[in-house]
Amino acid sequence: MVSAARALRKLTDRPLSSERCINAALILKYAHDSTAALLKAFELTRKTRGRPRGMTTDEEQDLLRAMLVMAAAGMDAVTKQLIADALPELIGKDAEVRAGLETFVSRQIRGEGESAEVAGGRKFLARVLAASSQQAQVIEDYVLELVRGSLQSAGELTRVARALGVEQRLLGVDMKTLDAIFKIRNKIVHELDINLDADRRKRNIRGVADMIDYAEALIRVSENIIAAVDAKLARTS
Repeated sequence: MVSAARALRKLTDRPLSSERCINAALILKYAHDSTAALLKAFELTRKTRGRPRGMTTDEEQDLLRAMLVMAAAGMDAVTKQLIADALPELIGKDAEVRAGLETFVSRQIRGEGESAEVAGGRKFLARVLAASSQQAQVIEDYVLELVRGSLQSAGELTRVARALGVEQRLLGVDMKTLDAIFKIRNKIVHELDINLDADRRKRNIRGVADMIDYAEALIRVSENIIAAVDAKLARTS
């Protein structure tokens, strides 16, 4: 059975201290608005069909899937924007963030870079030494590695958050829950949520309340990361 109509939790009305978090906050607002609109579309479709508490249709399930994917895309875009806007300043002011950069540089010198776009070893050193600003070049390479691809696991999210100096406990959602959410997100994005072993409907049926909870969890993580980075910038200003 489907629960009664439920609106998406509103964003926290939290003023920002640093301009470097403004773009990320704006991205989160757009992501929240789009996620909420998809939930409203789901509720409207249910109401129009006259079955507000019956089994969901495939079309309605797709709206729930799109809602979760939108929330995940918002979190991905928020973290990337913070990396681009806030990381350079944090490196100069926060020892933990700077340590992350130093670890990156050490790996690159040893030729252990993970990204094809970021050359390792001698090529890395050559490019850095030839740059007009060695530090700026190193930071540019670090940012490039951190924003490559999309967030597809709780581990990747933790890695990016750590690069911003945000501890795991500040994310506000436990790793077990995030792992479950990412598995569903990946199943939807990469496999169309198909389950060929099912007897009748060949796509996984997602619970409405669960999908709303998952979308809200991702939005909450995005909010918490922005708040943590903003607070860190305020303390080091």
